[in-house]
Amino acid sequence: MKNSILEEIPKTILLADVGVLDQESEKTKVFIKEQVDLVLDYTDAALAEIEDKTRVFLYLKDQQVKQVLPLLSEKECAVGFLPHPDAAETRSGYQVPKDTQTALEDLLNSKRRVDTGLLACNDEIVLNHVVIGEIVTFLTKKSNKKNFFHKLYRFFRYLKRLVNIKAFPLTIKAEDKNAIDTAATDVLIVQYAHNSVVSRVFTSTKLSSERLFHTFIFAPRSVLQLIRAYLVKLLLGSGQTNKKFDFLSHLKTENVSITSTQSFKCDIDGRWVETKELNFKFVGNLKQIPSESITYEAESKDASSSKAFHTKNLPRGESRKEMVRKNLPFITHASSDEYKGLFKQLRENARPSQNYVVLMMLSVILATLGVFANSSPVIIGAMILAPLMSPIISLSMGVLRQDQRLIKNSFITILVGVGVGYLFAIIFTIITPITQINPEITSRIKPNIIDLGIAVVSGAAGAYAFSKEEIAKTLAGVAIAVALVPPLAVSGIGLAWLNFEVFFGAFLLLITNLTGMILAASFTFLMTGYSPFRLAKKGLLISLIVVFSISIPLGYGFFKVVQENNIIRSLNTTEINNMKLENVVLEETKPMVISLDVLVDNEIENTDIDLVKDKIEEIVGQEVIIKAAVRIKR
Repeated sequence: MKNSILEEIPKTILLADVGVLDQESEKTKVFIKEQVDLVLDYTDAALAEIEDKTRVFLYLKDQQVKQVLPLLSEKECAVGFLPHPDAAETRSGYQVPKDTQTALEDLLNSKRRVDTGLLACNDEIVLNHVVIGEIVTFLTKKSNKKNFFHKLYRFFRYLKRLVNIKAFPLTIKAEDKNAIDTAATDVLIVQYAHNSVVSRVFTSTKLSSERLFHTFIFAPRSVLQLIRAYLVKLLLGSGQTNKKFDFLSHLKTENVSITSTQSFKCDIDGRWVETKELNFKFVGNLKQIPSESITYEAESKDASSSKAFHTKNLPRGESRKEMVRKNLPFITHASSDEYKGLFKQLRENARPSQNYVVLMMLSVILATLGVFANSSPVIIGAMILAPLMSPIISLSMGVLRQDQRLIKNSFITILVGVGVGYLFAIIFTIITPITQINPEITSRIKPNIIDLGIAVVSGAAGAYAFSKEEIAKTLAGVAIAVALVPPLAVSGIGLAWLNFEVFFGAFLLLITNLTGMILAASFTFLMTGYSPFRLAKKGLLISLIVVFSISIPLGYGFFKVVQENNIIRSLNTTEINNMKLENVVLEETKPMVISLDVLVDNEIENTDIDLVKDKIEEIVGQEVIIKAAVRIKR
């Protein structure tokens, strides 16, 4: 295969569909007459007149091009292509300019001849592409309309096609590699990378003179994967988006055979056929004359180094059988290997090991001391150290799959952890001579619906991180967000003080975090395919009822928080007889205790403070105790 400069060619022949050529503009016909030595009407007799190694330009229909290329290949003719109206596949496959005169000028000015192969599918020449399945055709179809509404319309059309997608079994044999028994929804075969969106994503858009072609096998695990891929293509175009096409496998080879036990429809350059077997190979050399605007890849010295056999995304074994058995699910179902690895980890996490008890003890001690020291960094350290999340995630999977053993072991492990936490929180509260409620305690005894939202998001993130080994490192961040140990420590402090307002408030926050995490983690595992809905619905329903029950007091707590914020906002910057209120803090609600700064021009009397108190009571609608700090403006 060579990319060389054309030697002087004595004759230029235009092999044309003369009836259609006569419909070109007069200017174009005059240009052809001036530049071309001989125009031959496409017939068998005309083909016989073409001499070896002649320069031949083709103005023919796609089917005529397919018929003539093998003969011109044998004659070692240098071939260029012109844009016949009925040669859409030739124009796309060989990047032919749309205007006939422009295309002819490019060919006449070109000094190159590129030796490339003639790709054949079941002995039929392939000009552009071969497609098995309908989704890939729609996914990779080019559209001239760029406006948003047209793209949205195409997206909804695409969604309609996804309703009943089903993979079919196939066996792929490439060169001397072992045959692969797999399943796919679609297959795309192209010789040149520019022919489709998919090939432009994965390979260079330059033309290649190597006798290699591309095979892309679509094996999506869910409809959601296809929607995501289409949206990426729709919004981002054909740039570096190959990570979103993670259901694709790619071969770059000299030959491939695709067989199936059932018939499948196949589009060969726009012509649909039904078959059970396709064989692809190169049947000859094509000495193509490209235009100067076309860029070719540098030819590799070692052809084998350019080959590609990326098949890790192909389903095999049980995964293959599952894909063939039923329609593509909306969400991706976990594979057998993913099931095995995750369940092994979750069962281990459901057991109360010595390390678990020790870490639980240390984290609660650290959290208790951090609360007394009013130190957020110490409390954050306790959150990271705490091992409570692991059995909670295990319990979520048990609830989802109705696994009684996993539920029992996880629940016992959680109770052990909570019991150890209460024990050491009480002990360290008793031996610590601090009895004053500080901001770290106050912030954890008034849970509201926002805390439930945090728990839900954290539970979803924790379950997703557990199911994806490559992102497990984010678990520390989830542990900080959900804050299981601090409310446990504060609840233990309330018990030790016999202050049941502190105990019940922190305990409600702890239960909120636990139930929110369990529900969200169960739902996340459902969405990632670790359980069918028929098995999961009972556990999810029970979790929903529990969370809904907890939501009632949390909603009331949220309402109170909103009320308190409204009171603070209404008082801040209020002016009473040239006295301005600042830094308003609502310390308690029953009775209502408000601390604030009173900013004045001069010294004031007690009667002025009484006036401030009366005005505040008028604004909030009830009696208040105020702690006022008077500051004189300077």
